[in-house]
Amino acid sequence: MNAKQVVAAIAVFTATGSASAADNGIFVEHVNQGSTTTRAEVRAELEQARAEERLAGNSEFIEHAQVASTRSREEVRAEVVQAVRNQSGRPLYFGG
Repeated sequence: MNAKQVVAAIAVFTATGSASAADNGIFVEHVNQGSTTTRAEVRAELEQARAEERLAGNSEFIEHAQVASTRSREEVRAEVVQAVRNQSGRPLYFGG
């Protein structure tokens, strides 16, 4: 590399860094935003929601009730075996 190429590369990297550091308007600063609700009101609302069981709980998923299947294990296994036989040379798993 000669000096001109090095200078050109540095200029491109500098311009790219400046463009990525520019304010694009997506970030919103939420510091010192006033609230019209007091801490006591928020806590009271939380306790009311707990009493009415409107909170999802301490988990990140919805707990479903146990659902009974209408098919036996043998029926499900037979369906899988039939599906494997019907693939006609296609791989069962695809992708990476």
